[in-house]
Amino acid sequence: MLGILKITQHNHKDTWKYVPLQDFTPNSDIDWTKSIPEIDRQLYAKYGLDETEIEIIESHVKEME
Repeated sequence: MLGILKITQHNHKDTWKYVPLQDFTPNSDIDWTKSIPEIDRQLYAKYGLDETEIEIIESHVKEME
């Protein structure tokens, strides 16, 4: 999402407009105490991703270690 607008080394506020803010507090709509796969499922649902979009993410985004 950031790469869509970030075409130079400059990092203006508008560059970040497509990157969603996320609440990491206990008041969040995501339960951050769950496993990574469960958190992923919660985020997919929150942002309304369909099966094709989920497959693209899961097949192209490498897990962090």
